[in-house]
Amino acid sequence: MKKLLTILVLSGLLATSINGAQKDPRSVLMQDMRTMLEAMEQIQRGGLYSSTEDMKAGVKKLQGTLKSLESDDVKLILPKDQKYAYQFAQKTASMLHLYSSDMVTSIDAGRMDDALEDYSQLLKQCTSCHIRIRNW
Repeated sequence: MKKLLTILVLSGLLATSINGAQKDPRSVLMQDMRTMLEAMEQIQRGGLYSSTEDMKAGVKKLQGTLKSLESDDVKLILPKDQKYAYQFAQKTASMLHLYSSDMVTSIDAGRMDDALEDYSQLLKQCTSCHIRIRNW
């Protein structure tokens, strides 16, 4: 009886550790979305406080999450009834990368007006995607 109980406990622990090692793609995507929000907040805060380093760090954080939008896993959070949702998400990721890269170029050139315009375009991309995907 003790052996059986020990085997059951060990198998339960093994199953739990295996499940913990495999990350659910949907939860990874949702975490990346939260990270994108944090990155946008960091960029905005950097712009408001004239901290180009914070802005660049926010851009780096944002760009680090774009891989999830470019992957096929993004289909897990997209509405099935929207015909072009996947292509729209891909295009949005591409535009986020373009504007964020341009922002760093503008910061390095000392053109803060252009950098803040890039931030505005980034925010428009986020908003556009959320409006379409969430049907607001």
